[in-house]
Amino acid sequence: MIAVAGVCILVSGCTGSGETSATTTPPTTASQPAATETAKPTKSSSPTPVKVPREFDPSNFTPEGSHVNPWLPMTIGVQSVRRGFVTVGDRRIPHIRVTTVTDVTKKIDGVRAFLVLDQDFDDGQLSEQAIDYLAQDVGGNVWYLGSYTEAYEGGQFLNAEDAWLAGVNGAEVGLYFPGDPTVGSPPFAQVQIAGGEQSTAQVVKVGAKTCVPFDCFENVVVVEEDGSEYKYWAPGIGGILTEPLSGTSQETEELINVRELSSKALAELSVEVMRLDAHAASVVPSVFGPSAPAVRAR
Repeated sequence: MIAVAGVCILVSGCTGSGETSATTTPPTTASQPAATETAKPTKSSSPTPVKVPREFDPSNFTPEGSHVNPWLPMTIGVQSVRRGFVTVGDRRIPHIRVTTVTDVTKKIDGVRAFLVLDQDFDDGQLSEQAIDYLAQDVGGNVWYLGSYTEAYEGGQFLNAEDAWLAGVNGAEVGLYFPGDPTVGSPPFAQVQIAGGEQSTAQVVKVGAKTCVPFDCFENVVVVEEDGSEYKYWAPGIGGILTEPLSGTSQETEELINVRELSSKALAELSVEVMRLDAHAASVVPSVFGPSAPAVRAR
């Protein structure tokens, strides 16, 4: 069941107050929701980041998690929707990505990571669900502690395309987004899997002004990821735009909505993300089998 009008999108159903349920897949073209359906997240009163080295150190994390990076606020219950296109075979098809910061956590490499759920719809059909395991230190550095992606075809589970956890089988912690993005700073490793995926990123622009269908933003940070695409990050929101480097034909996305979910809708998504994490233990036992279970933080 997928609730399109209220933006809450969940494979197993969405019945939170304020959301409108429908048993159809999302439309192939989505219009921007009316202002009455859109709720911008409340601005955080988080403290100023503490100056710490750009190095992963479990002592730089608090039990409740830090929320001091303005470009990646990690606010529980906030959901964003981005719309664009993706190339599948020789076709260019409509694409929607729904990202939700859940209240589910998992202990990885000595740190409590929050589970962020990505749901991808290609041409109106669910194509992927992914969990990013992220943790923010007191300096605002957001660390990448793991990932798990499931692919679907015709609404049925197809396979697990991506599965790693920091500290397991040679995989190392990556830096997802720096706390002090600066042009000219060295590239940073986002994914480091021994004998497997390696990806890097670099800040290429700060202080940019960027407009997307949802709104116009200032003080935007632009990051080049793995030499293939640019990602734009706006303060108080997070990712607002993805565009390929010139000459490439890849995924494009632009923000069309952001809202805070009702407690009931968040609870349903939290159940879904815990189900995915548990499924990972059976699909990829060599990685997720011995790992700590995912639990709700509140």
